[in-house]
Amino acid sequence: METREFDSKTHIGFKCECISREMRNAVFRGACTDDTETCSIKHGWLLGYLVRQSEPVFQKDLEKIFHFPKSTLADIIQSLEKDGFIAKVPVDGDGRKKQIVVTDKGLKFNENAEAQIIEVEDFITQGINPDEFETTIRVLDQIIENARSYKSQKTSKKED
Repeated sequence: METREFDSKTHIGFKCECISREMRNAVFRGACTDDTETCSIKHGWLLGYLVRQSEPVFQKDLEKIFHFPKSTLADIIQSLEKDGFIAKVPVDGDGRKKQIVVTDKGLKFNENAEAQIIEVEDFITQGINPDEFETTIRVLDQIIENARSYKSQKTSKKED
């Protein structure tokens, strides 16, 4: 069988997916406890975002920021609420509008998750020269930018 160009290349998408999966697993192995039903990377990022907000946050805000389908975001919020990480609090003057706030349990989980992220990142980057690490980050940032540009290029060609 003839070796094709596809087979002879190292595929960056595959490598990135492998890195992402291994890091997710390592972080949440350390951050999740037996009393935590909710434990996914989406839940963790959302909770981390909420912890850092000083202004009130509503579900519509999260739809714009995270680009999850409405049903996915609703499921995540419902799950976080059920596990006691967040609460929906009515806003003064409008009983229909509910602000999403992080509970003490959510703050503790976020603190553990962030500590675990730092621990995993420190472990997996050991032995890597700081200059090489910075170069890697610059290359990955450029790949992200190129991928975004490619996506918009493909979208604009469809419109022509």
